[in-house]
Amino acid sequence: MNENAERIGNRVDSPGQIGTVVQAAAVHGDVHLHAPVLSVGRPVMMLPAPPHRIIDRVAERAVLNRIVGSQRRSARPSLLVISGPAGAGATALALDTAHRAMRAGAAPGGALWADLTQGPATGRNRGQADERCSRVAAVLSCWLRALGAPWVPDHPDEAAALLRSVTASRPVVAVIECAATAVQVRALLPAAGLVVVTSRFRLVDLIADGAEHLDVPPLPEEAAMDLAADVIGERASDEPGGVRALVAACGALPGAVVAGAAYVAARPHRPIHELASRLTRPPARQLLRPSTTSQHPAVTTDEETIVNTTLGAVYSGFPPDLRDAYRRLALMPSPFSTAAAATLLQLGDEATDTVLADLRQAHMLRYEREHDQWQMPTPVLTHATNLTEDLPTNERIAAVARIARHYLMWAAHLDTIIVPGRRRYAAVFGWLPERSAAVSGPQDAIALMQTWVPTLLAAQAAAAQAGLHGLAWQYAEALWGYVTHRQDYAAWRQLCNVALDSATRADDPGAMARVHCLVGLLDRWLGRFDDAARHHAETARLARQAGDTLTEASAAEHHGATLMRMGHNEDALQVLRDGLALYQAVPSHPRGEALLRRQLGIALSQLGHHDEAETEFSAAEAVFNDLGEPYPRSRLAINRAEAAARTGRLAEALAHLDRAEEILPQRPAPHDAYLQYLRADLHGRTGDHQAAHQALAAAIRLADRLPTGHPTTLLITALVDERSRST
Repeated sequence: MNENAERIGNRVDSPGQIGTVVQAAAVHGDVHLHAPVLSVGRPVMMLPAPPHRIIDRVAERAVLNRIVGSQRRSARPSLLVISGPAGAGATALALDTAHRAMRAGAAPGGALWADLTQGPATGRNRGQADERCSRVAAVLSCWLRALGAPWVPDHPDEAAALLRSVTASRPVVAVIECAATAVQVRALLPAAGLVVVTSRFRLVDLIADGAEHLDVPPLPEEAAMDLAADVIGERASDEPGGVRALVAACGALPGAVVAGAAYVAARPHRPIHELASRLTRPPARQLLRPSTTSQHPAVTTDEETIVNTTLGAVYSGFPPDLRDAYRRLALMPSPFSTAAAATLLQLGDEATDTVLADLRQAHMLRYEREHDQWQMPTPVLTHATNLTEDLPTNERIAAVARIARHYLMWAAHLDTIIVPGRRRYAAVFGWLPERSAAVSGPQDAIALMQTWVPTLLAAQAAAAQAGLHGLAWQYAEALWGYVTHRQDYAAWRQLCNVALDSATRADDPGAMARVHCLVGLLDRWLGRFDDAARHHAETARLARQAGDTLTEASAAEHHGATLMRMGHNEDALQVLRDGLALYQAVPSHPRGEALLRRQLGIALSQLGHHDEAETEFSAAEAVFNDLGEPYPRSRLAINRAEAAARTGRLAEALAHLDRAEEILPQRPAPHDAYLQYLRADLHGRTGDHQAAHQALAAAIRLADRLPTGHPTTLLITALVDERSRST
């Protein structure tokens, strides 16, 4: 070769070793290219043994069968990426697939296997690039020797090219375990055959290489319980609740379930539910402050080993900023929104998206698109929560404050849509919302709020636990419209318990008055009238102490309504008139006064003062019309229907119910259920039994959506019993 020769491609290292491409400026004489003949013996078999049994992966194996069965001869190998969280069983599926492909004769060149566990990363951790490259180079050398290559090039690109040459005419099956990046996989691709990759990351870049992806989810609960029972033995059948708790603690991931079940089996003297709870709580030694920790080396417990074995390896591969974000996100109530994550991490949208995407690629987060909800799987949350114990106390409290404030402002914005004209005491309604929710009206706002109620209550509880009582009590104001319209009693009670305790600890009589008012309203709906009356009286006392006359007047409205439910109509009338006088003694609050006048009209109607009742109803209706609030207008139409029915004007009563439906086409289930109950009762009294039957059937369907023990459900049940007896 002329001394001026140049090359494009691989080096010409020594006589007889020729790169892929050689370009010469001038050639004098003949050019001879020599390459040794590869030794071809029995096909190589590097695969570990296939799994003994695969639990409940019918859907996943069907997908893998389809992919393997559709293999065609082409210029590139078939590439399959199986990804999932640690312990999901990706390795078992990969080995099962590879062994079945071998048995089907898809790999005359044999089967290759490599474990790239060292150096996990997200692709942004450049400090481990050299380690990953050296690991790939070692795998290439191993594979080439196993395939009978007479030499192994030193340069990785040359080694990869030789691998393709060796496998061009003899396809292989290759299993690449725990790949961290698409670059690693590309360097190990043979020329033909099937490549199955397992990874903690989704490696979406490989789509450009024709890869098909399979995400391996946790097992269904029953399948995971069966797996745990196989390991635990007969004892599992005696404690199904404990086994279920164990599966939940392990995130229903096969690897974690087996490890957790073995942990349980080794401790027959402990209840399974107690052992399961140990897996989800922080180690006691981490709860101590650094200044009080023992000087003796910390002992790693079995519980930590089960939770942390693989997750710790993935976490250690994250760059510092992602590790920090991962720890802090564990402080977030689950599920959480993208906007809440941005608030917690104090990042812009693009940076937040990058963090969440990296953690999702690593299967450390799950995403539910419909409601923009992110959630850490249970084992991941346990692992991350343990890491948060290292955060200084002031940083943890500041993080909780940001989260609580964010969700409080978000909920307050929705409340202004659910009940636009309601008077609000809490300071949050004077704050600018960080990120407003886009909803089209009250019913959409209620539906959206319902999706997030568990998160909102968890944020409130976290704020109270952190001593942020000024934030915690305000959640009662922010969710007022939701709990009163949706009548979600369990959420209502939990909300009020925390809010009342925080308002008391904050020593704010105005705040305590508002929460007592909401608790009294709940007790009235639950039929606990004596308790409700006590809360109304306490509301009035605290409001007077705080100088809040409007809340004192509102307490009279609710107290009067409760007294009517107790049958004390005369007392209710007096309390309501006193409340009306309070409204008229302070700067006008038309909506509050109209709500009280509605109750006053009900009291007058029940006492037989029908003309006076209609006067109050008309005054209230005029205000609600001016405010453009359909919900109280619809309720007022129902009250008028009840008043007409009391005097035997049944046709007029039914017309009022028609009006109530017309005013509010999209009605909350409690409101609509009561309306249909009244319609069924009125039609029955008019003798229109077919219409009564239809209305009662509608009421029964709606009752199924109401909380257990709802007063309207009891009324519907009583009407059904009455009709059954009459027929």
